[in-house]
Amino acid sequence: MATGITETDVWTAADALLLEGARPTIERVRQKIGRGSPNTVSPYLETWFRSLGARIKDPGAFAAPAATPDPVAQAAAHFWEVALAEARAQQEQAHRGRWEELAREGEQLASDAEQLQQREAQLANREQDLQETLRVATSQLAAAEDRLQAAEQQLRQRDELLKRNQLQLEDARSATQAALAESEKIRAQHAQALEATETRHSAHERRWLNELDSERGAVKRLQARLDEAQAASQQQAAQARKALEQEQDQRRLAEQETQAGRAEIQAQQLQQQADQAAANAALAAAREREESLASRLAAAELRAAESLAQLKGKDEQLGELTRHLMSLARNETAAGQASAADPQR
Repeated sequence: MATGITETDVWTAADALLLEGARPTIERVRQKIGRGSPNTVSPYLETWFRSLGARIKDPGAFAAPAATPDPVAQAAAHFWEVALAEARAQQEQAHRGRWEELAREGEQLASDAEQLQQREAQLANREQDLQETLRVATSQLAAAEDRLQAAEQQLRQRDELLKRNQLQLEDARSATQAALAESEKIRAQHAQALEATETRHSAHERRWLNELDSERGAVKRLQARLDEAQAASQQQAAQARKALEQEQDQRRLAEQETQAGRAEIQAQQLQQQADQAAANAALAAAREREESLASRLAAAELRAAESLAQLKGKDEQLGELTRHLMSLARNETAAGQASAADPQR
């Protein structure tokens, strides 16, 4: 940078270049000093050239210090003589070409300044675009975070729904177990009732058979008595026939009671079958409800896993986009700083 460059610095650098056998130019003086802009170095170098003639007339103007070794002093004297010869030969040419060189350098500097301004404007535009892109990415990231929070809320709600479904499934299983136990209890009761009915029917049937055998024996006895008494009296025969009819009526009544018992047993069997069918239907309905709840639970878990995977994918994409934008911003900032630090670029 040109800040801090003085005329003494430019004259010292020009003297050193002249002692080295090189013609002092703006670029060489800048390289010798290590800093400075052409606009700052140029007027100081012009005054150096204007005073060079008067300084040449002074033999001690470029004399080396007294402590300088002889070989160095001789080399300096040699370079001084060469520089003087070249300066005398090129003084007029330097004056003529100097203004042309300064004009070209001024044009070059103006072009460089215009290019620098254009690049600074481009960098400013790029920085504005990057800031806008970063702002959009930040808003997208915030929206993604909101969506993620909403998805997490949905997941929590689904977890609660799953818990409720699991509780309902447990309740259904408990109800099914209770229904099965009740069905087994009813089946046992029906079996006991059927066994008791069959026992009672067997007892009745044995009693009725015994009574029938007794009646048959009585009929046989009456028939024998009838045969024995037939010759004795028609009235006794009629009474005997009437008694036989009464016995037959009692036998028919006994048979009717037997048929009524069988019908009661059949009705109890039909009732038991109906109760068994109802218990089976209740068991099938409970199992169907359990399967439905299990399928709904599996579907809800699958949807929750898919939603979580999609959210993770979106988070990775947004993170990659953010890292890419930040990398572009760092590269552009570094390029802008490098261009600002080197005006010749």
